[in-house]
Amino acid sequence: MTHAQHSERSPALALDSAQAVLLDMDGTLVLSEDVHRRSWQALFDARALTVSDSEYEQRYMGRRPADVLPGLPGPSSDSRIKQAVAEMTDFILGQAHTVPVVPGAAELIRRLHAQGIPMAVVTSAGAVWAERILDGALNVRSLINIVVTSEQVRHGKPSPDGYLTACRALGVAPDRCMAFEDSPSGIRALTKAGVRDIVGVTTTTTAADLVQAGACWTTSNLVHEAAGQASPAPQKPPVPPVNDQESTRP
Repeated sequence: MTHAQHSERSPALALDSAQAVLLDMDGTLVLSEDVHRRSWQALFDARALTVSDSEYEQRYMGRRPADVLPGLPGPSSDSRIKQAVAEMTDFILGQAHTVPVVPGAAELIRRLHAQGIPMAVVTSAGAVWAERILDGALNVRSLINIVVTSEQVRHGKPSPDGYLTACRALGVAPDRCMAFEDSPSGIRALTKAGVRDIVGVTTTTTAADLVQAGACWTTSNLVHEAAGQASPAPQKPPVPPVNDQESTRP
């Protein structure tokens, strides 16, 4: 299904026809990106690295530290990586009480639960942080059918592993799910998994970048009216046909 076809449907209609809903957590349900950004910055400072906001957004945001740390300059033994991950986890856990909730997030989950729509949260964070946020900040853990955390997948986002794991656990095909994500890496994971109805939440990334990654609609929050009337992705111009002779490689 193309972006143009998606734009002819409202996200409310897509949600009504979804057999399950997939939710990212950080940046999608809670405004925790500032805490994660500061934990990464502490690591960058310790390694004397300069990372721009755009580089951080594309390379680090929404991804598991264990997937990214081996590619950074400096010591990268398994023990050092585990130590760095532990330090970052300790930092964010200490800041959990400061994390605001995305407007409408808890209400969306409660409404979906009341409608009998299965839900999965798929996060790049660890299980301890996920439980702290879902049970503490949002108070909705008991309403979520499946929670897939970093410990449960071999490859983190933008790999589709987490979302495919969630779909298998829910017993629903990816193309029958609707999803909410805030990062390009997360949206790429969804598209690779085969999820087509994707709402990009613009809490951490511009609408243009989310659309570029594959979002069908964008919204600034999850309040019912806003999520139901999310802006459609602009129609992309048709790609002209390629001459068969031109496309043949020697």
